[in-house]
Parts: sequence; C-alpha cells; structure tokens
Amino acid sequence: MASLSLLQHYLDYLSSPAVLLTILILVGPFALERFKNRALRSDSAIGIKLQGCFRLGISKRSNLDDQYDRTSRNGSTSSKAKIKALFTFPIKSCKGVELSASEVGPTGLKYDRLFTFAQLLSKPDKSKIATDAGGVQEVSGDWQHEWQFMTQRDFPRLALMETQLWVPDPKKQSTKKGHDLPNEEANDASWSANGGCLIIRFAFEPDFNPFGLRTDYVTISLPLNPSPARGASKKYAYETLSIWKDHPVAVNMTNEIPPKDLAKLKYFLGVSNPLALFRVDEGNKRAVTRCLPKGRVGETYSVGFADAFPVHMLNVASVRAVDDELPAKAAVKDKLDARRFRSNIYLSGPPAYAEDSWKKVLIGRCVQRVTHDNSTRMVETDGEYHVACRTARCKLPNTHPDTGIQDRNEPYTTLGKTRKVDKGAYPHPCLGMQVIPLFEQGILRVGDEVEVLETGEHFYEKMFT
Repeated sequence: MASLSLLQHYLDYLSSPAVLLTILILVGPFALERFKNRALRSDSAIGIKLQGCFRLGISKRSNLDDQYDRTSRNGSTSSKAKIKALFTFPIKSCKGVELSASEVGPTGLKYDRLFTFAQLLSKPDKSKIATDAGGVQEVSGDWQHEWQFMTQRDFPRLALMETQLWVPDPKKQSTKKGHDLPNEEANDASWSANGGCLIIRFAFEPDFNPFGLRTDYVTISLPLNPSPARGASKKYAYETLSIWKDHPVAVNMTNEIPPKDLAKLKYFLGVSNPLALFRVDEGNKRAVTRCLPKGRVGETYSVGFADAFPVHMLNVASVRAVDDELPAKAAVKDKLDARRFRSNIYLSGPPAYAEDSWKKVLIGRCVQRVTHDNSTRMVETDGEYHVACRTARCKLPNTHPDTGIQDRNEPYTTLGKTRKVDKGAYPHPCLGMQVIPLFEQGILRVGDEVEVLETGEHFYEKMFT
C-alpha cells in the first residue's frame, strides 16, 4: 500500500498545473519547431512552390511490396518474364524513385545516375617523389587533388537520402517567377525552364537531440537540366571526376547547395574531405568498352555515372533464392529486400537465375531511325536490348535501404559461397544482368513482357586487369 501511495503522489505531482506549465515551456518550442519543420518539408508544401511541375513516380504502394510472397520466391518455367517494378536513381547510391513507366535512351533510364556526390582526395605527386641512396623516399611537397565519386560501399548513409523528381508539366506551364523552394535565390527562369527540379531530403540530427526534437529535415533543390544562364549565375565549374578507371569532365553544381546545408550534409554522411555534387556533362559521357554486342561494327555505347553499363536487370525470384541460402542466424534472413541490389528493372515470372543465360531480349517499345532509298524516317518497334554480362557484386547490398546500416557479412558472404558462377568475374559473385539498349529512344512500363531472342554463356570482362 505504501508503494501505491508513493506512486499516486508522483502522479499527482507530475500532473499539477505548475509542473505541466514548466514542461510546456521547456519542450513546447522544440515540439512546435519540429512540427513546423515537417509541415514546411511536406510534399504538399513543395508541390505548391513548384508551379508548372509535377512529381514523377509512384507515391503510394510499391510494386515490390509483395516480393516475399511464395509466387515471387518460386517463379515458373512456363511463365513469361514481366516487368514487376521500375526504378531510376537520380543520385548515385541515394534512394531511388519508383516509376510506373520510364523513358529509356542509349545511356539508360531517364534521370538515372544523373548526379553523384564526390569527395576531394589528395595524395603526393608520384612524379615528384625521389628516393635517396639509402632508399628513403622524399616528397617534394607537391600534391595531386582529385574528385572521387562516392557510393554506399564507403558511405552507407547515402541510402537514407530521399530523392524526388519534379518535372515540367506541359499542361500547367507557368511563366511567373519566384515559385522556387525557400533555399533558391532569384534567377532568370522558373524550375520548369531548367528541366524540372531534383529534391534531396535527409534528417539531420545534432549531437544533442533529446527526444528527437532538434531533428532538422533538410531539403536541397537542384535544377535537372540547368540553362546556361543558370550555370553562369551559380558559377558552375567543369572539373575532372574519377569514377572507377574513367576520368570524365563533369559539372560541379555544389554552389546550388547553401553552405549551412552542405555542412550538415557532410556531417550526416561522415565525410571529412571537401564534398561536392556533380552532374553528368552531356558532351563527356563515359564509353562502354566491354561485353559489347557482336555484329554492330562502328557503333558506340556510353554511360553516365552508372558503374559500367546503362541498365541493370534483376529477377525477383533470384533474390528469393539467395534469401533461401542465407544462414538461419542472419539478421536479414527471410527479409532480403530486392532494393538492396539497386536494379532499374525488376522482373517476375521466370525461375531463379533464368536470366543468367539471356543474351538478347525485347522489352517495351522504341523508336528507331530507318534509312531507305536515301530517305530517313522514324519507325516504332519492339525495344531490343543486348544483355551484356552478369553483374559482379561487391558488399554494397549489405546496406539496409531503409536504415543505412551496413551488415558485416550478409548477403555478400552467402553470394560468395553460392554465386561465383562466372569465371571472368572471379573472385566476385554475380547476381543480375547488365543491359545495353540498342535504340535511340524507347519506353518501359510495369507489366511489359520480356521476349528472349537469344541465349548463351556469358564471360565477364573485367574493368581492371
């Protein structure tokens, strides 16, 4: 009875007007600020400010929500492959945008890997390093500075960065100025005149953040296809960017990010070096030189900031098969999310690993330029894709797409035991296929069937030898 009386005493004390008023005074401003912050960053608020644009993509239920169902797990030899889900990834290694349909060009899905974050790395100039008689190396003091692209391999919190695509709406074009986001300075054109807007959002939490009340939802806005006037006003720089073995010239658009937001972004990602945001320069795309289609002499293929090939394709049944092989004690067992593999095209229908032998497929529709009797015309036909090779896997899929936490082992350890199926890729395991579009302009839709025209054995050609 004494303990009950003591509990009642504390309850009466905490519910007294004086104590409640004190709590309201101390906590109220933080709660109000957080509520206002959420409201300001809501989709509806952004939609009002982006007049002349609409948000591209699926905003409600994902087409991958049922990926764990038994039908997805098994597949069928008699079922035709179909597109189950489509994703484009505007910023390399950040969250993707799920689509019901997408335009496709020679370099992949529209907006895919159009941007990338990069850090500035510095190292001694090897040409200026001398070795004395005693074998001691002396550095002249000259250094080389290089922008290097960033991925979840080293910065797993990139997975937490939400991206939104706002594209011009031809039905609601506005000629008015001043409809940009709060962090956008006055410029000579609206968002729609700059190809639309890419919005990046992340939750910044300071070191001292009681009850999460000081969480700041940072929003950064970027033009998708900036005009020359925009580039001049923001003082874009054209700089060399290191991405694997390639060193293309790209557009440094970091001046689009307010300094305070850039500082929060560095802290959020855990970057100690200078941080920048680059956009693909349309005139300096990287050449695809490996696993090319035969019989198409003289044709060239290119890619933006994707690792090596324009499009990635993955069978959901193959992901479920990997899940089945995971050890029972693995944290990801029975819930291996296909999104970890960051594919553009997710397929349903065929059994696991059926795609391993595909060499040429038809998916969706495309428009091709046909020349006959000295006249050229555009012809609509089925979209033809060269299945270039299997995808050699690293540890990036160990990162949980919703938490940004990187598992030490899985699924990479299990892939290493079960999916070393390509001698060319050894010692890397493989899952999914790399694909090259063989047309100028096409479209893909969820539900499109895949017709396999050609099968055969693949041999992965390594990027580094």
